[in-house]
Amino acid sequence: MNGEANAGLTLTELLVTMAVGTIVISAVLGLVSSAQRLYQVDSARAAVNQNASVAVGALTNDLRQAGERLPRDFPALTVDGASGAERVTVRRGVVDTVLPVCRTVTAGSSSVVFVSMHGAAKGAAAPAGCAATSTEAGLGEWTAYRAANGGSVQAFILDPVTGRGELFMYAGDDGSGQHVRRGAGRWVNDYPVENSPRVYLIEQLVYRQSADTLTRQEGEQPEVPYLPGVTGFDVQPVVSVLGADQVVTGAFPVAPQSWKDLVRLDVTLSARQRVGTRGAERTFTSSLVPRNVFSEDR
Repeated sequence: MNGEANAGLTLTELLVTMAVGTIVISAVLGLVSSAQRLYQVDSARAAVNQNASVAVGALTNDLRQAGERLPRDFPALTVDGASGAERVTVRRGVVDTVLPVCRTVTAGSSSVVFVSMHGAAKGAAAPAGCAATSTEAGLGEWTAYRAANGGSVQAFILDPVTGRGELFMYAGDDGSGQHVRRGAGRWVNDYPVENSPRVYLIEQLVYRQSADTLTRQEGEQPEVPYLPGVTGFDVQPVVSVLGADQVVTGAFPVAPQSWKDLVRLDVTLSARQRVGTRGAERTFTSSLVPRNVFSEDR
């Protein structure tokens, strides 16, 4: 038998084999690592596209409903906060009946809101819209709505002269049927009866950027995280000035502007999502007009 046929690999051959193997293994590991990076990037892109597009869709849908059943002088849509990180508040009415305030409401108190002339000073003239009984004022629609929605619902008191207003929880009535009772808390502002204040049943939503999260708050409930990884949230009201579109900087609206003066709202939302060590960022833009801008003024 030939001895050379049984000889093992020489040192040179072994080193060459190991070098080739190392190259092959390195190439395979490189391909695996590249595939993993591509997978993470694709996953991040898919996540940010899905999450942010859903959030933008819901936000724009809420904005389009602003002002339903509400008049020009009601703060149906407001924008405030620092540029690029605005807070937008959306309100819409849920019943057609608007109740008059028939007795002064004082800041710092927790007094009930009289919606008929019951309890008015003797000989006092009836404020605008005030009736002798709450039945005439339409309180029945309010009590029915409250009973059908858990017994405590969002309401809003507005002084149309000063423009001041505040959200409160309409939590009940008493046996007289003459007033609405607020839940916990005290009134922030005075509402003089001579200014003919009004109260509305509404739904209120607030969207804002808090650190790197877009939050959503319903009424007086705690705000909840709505979209993580937000890098920018910008809401720009656009109005017409002398026939030309103009972006409003700062708070909106400011008298004599009204939410009904909107030409459109430009909304820009930027978000970033990470999967593993990779991330992807997308910016979504939307231009819309709340449909109730075109409704008849009341």
